[in-house]
Amino acid sequence: MKIFKVKIIKLINSKLFIGLCLLIIFTPAIFSKPLNNSLPHGWSKIKKMSDIETINKKCEFDHSLDYTNSDIENFQKKCPLEFISNSNILENIKKEDSVAEKKIYLYQSDKFSLFLVEKNIKVPYFDTYYESPTIILFLEKDGQIVDQLTVSWHRTGEFGFTDELSYYIDKKFNIFIINHGVNEEGDWLFLWAHYKIDFKQNKFKAIKIKTNREQINFPDNLIVYSKPYYNENSGKLCLEEELDTECNEPNTYTYYLNEVKKNTALLVKKSKTSKNFFPLFKKKLDQACITMPNFDNNNDVILPYFKYLYLCEVNGLKQELIRIEKELGKK
Repeated sequence: MKIFKVKIIKLINSKLFIGLCLLIIFTPAIFSKPLNNSLPHGWSKIKKMSDIETINKKCEFDHSLDYTNSDIENFQKKCPLEFISNSNILENIKKEDSVAEKKIYLYQSDKFSLFLVEKNIKVPYFDTYYESPTIILFLEKDGQIVDQLTVSWHRTGEFGFTDELSYYIDKKFNIFIINHGVNEEGDWLFLWAHYKIDFKQNKFKAIKIKTNREQINFPDNLIVYSKPYYNENSGKLCLEEELDTECNEPNTYTYYLNEVKKNTALLVKKSKTSKNFFPLFKKKLDQACITMPNFDNNNDVILPYFKYLYLCEVNGLKQELIRIEKELGKK
């Protein structure tokens, strides 16, 4: 019996026993490691491009004029949008042929996978000869596609002017997207967006979107920046039933927002209405109107998103204004 105990003690103290224990402990971790990981991926500067107004000022450049080489070099150094190209970022990444397209895997694990697909999609009014493939990011779980997000395109229109979508994906699965391009006034940046992967719902989730006029903090906060060119009359001139294409949607929104604020303040003074009533109403309205923007292959996808957002907001503000005016009439 003593000899048996001695052997057991020797086994416990041996390197073989310790190695077996470590193998048992770390085996789950080994199998949960990614099978393939090519992150971060894309153009990293995009992550820091949320200050759209400042970037646009740095990128003003009249392409119709003649400039010296020194002028061009200074512009290229100053403007962070110069020389963005997604054409070479797909190199050295594992590609798998499928029936109709190539999957470019950025990340694979036993839990989920991320892959890109290049698609040749024709867009009206753009020269397809100069058009690069549209790139779509897919989220895959258990062999099934659960969500997708368009992250890149490059389109060339008249006079060589461009409209582009570019992206960056970091190690923590943050996805950053910008909509930018070139026109006669220089390089321009219209939109900056931040997404993350929601692992509970298995989908791409928008966190924040910014333009030079508005900011959307998902899921319930729309901020429209005041601008010096705001004209109160432009809000009044829009159609009563719906936003006309001639209307300036941010001005319309700002007009009705100010009217509701002003009348709510009067209602608070004349009744027992809570001082927090307007912020709560605004949050509820934003939550109802803000939807998830998934950029697709239609060139007009970004602007209509804001058009329908403002339409929803303005209609909600109109209804609230009517309600408050009725309440004030009773007092």
